[in-house]
Amino acid sequence: MSAGPIPDSSDAPRDGIPAPRATPLWRKAIPYLGTMAIFALIFWRIPIRKVEQALSQVPVLEFLAVFMPYSLFYCAIDSSCLTWVVRRFNAPMRYRDILPIRASMYVLALINTSLAQGGVAYYLHRKAGVSFLSALGSVLFIALLEVYQLFLFSTLGVIFYTPASAAQVRLVAILRVVYIAAWAMLAGIITFFAIARRIARIRNWVETGRAGALLATFIQARPLDYLVVLAIKAPTFLASVVAQYYALALYGIAVPFVKLMLFLPLVFLAAALPIAVAHLGTSQAAWLLFFSGNASPAKIVAYSIAAQLTFMLCNALIGLVFLPRASRELTALRPEPASAPVSA
Repeated sequence: MSAGPIPDSSDAPRDGIPAPRATPLWRKAIPYLGTMAIFALIFWRIPIRKVEQALSQVPVLEFLAVFMPYSLFYCAIDSSCLTWVVRRFNAPMRYRDILPIRASMYVLALINTSLAQGGVAYYLHRKAGVSFLSALGSVLFIALLEVYQLFLFSTLGVIFYTPASAAQVRLVAILRVVYIAAWAMLAGIITFFAIARRIARIRNWVETGRAGALLATFIQARPLDYLVVLAIKAPTFLASVVAQYYALALYGIAVPFVKLMLFLPLVFLAAALPIAVAHLGTSQAAWLLFFSGNASPAKIVAYSIAAQLTFMLCNALIGLVFLPRASRELTALRPEPASAPVSA
């Protein structure tokens, strides 16, 4: 007689990972349609031949010389931040174990940022034996603070930047309202989870909810933890401003450093919107909106495309260096085949 029915593996989650749901075709098409629509609007206003001509003048080797050191620095800090968060909330993992997988996921991020985040969480789940959703929650905790890092520096830019036109005066006024709302939202998040830690009824409601495991890091995180992550990540943004400042100068575009500090975070936020492929389109539109007064529109579009592709190429090269080791580790962490059921 059989020991019992064998559960259908297609119905139950494997290794604590929720079963994937099929993404509707229309949702998959949104980034591609968004990218095409944005570029169609850009090239409707700016002749594509002018952009091609401007792209032909990009100093490619000089751009690589600027962005490769920045990419290496970004990877080192990014891995340090992930290591600190994982050690703080999940498991005592080492920097040298996290660096390869974090770097190699830059290759996957070229296709889909969410897939890269899931890949990091899966590695942490298999390597450290923590819940997949708990590991993913730590990754999302960092992602949230990466957004607020941009808000932080852009807020400082709003404070110190002197608008040069009536349009900029209106824009800065709008930004101040947006920033007040954004910081109030973060304060609300921190306050809510602080209350949840102290009131058992609310904590139990959060932990037993559908997103309970995903919110484990947020429940544990105290205000100081938010500040630590912001402090770890802050040098990457400052380095990006320096890299963009010198790359712009190499291309013959002069942008004041304070103006970059104010508007570059908004360019990065626009690039992060999930309506375009590989951050293309939204980034170019933002560069045009904020920096078209510093050079011809065709040159601004050409610079934004060249700089973005160069940075992506540098990240991909770093990822490819670490990909063999990450692949070996992920292969070694695959679960053993299930043994045959025992019969009585």
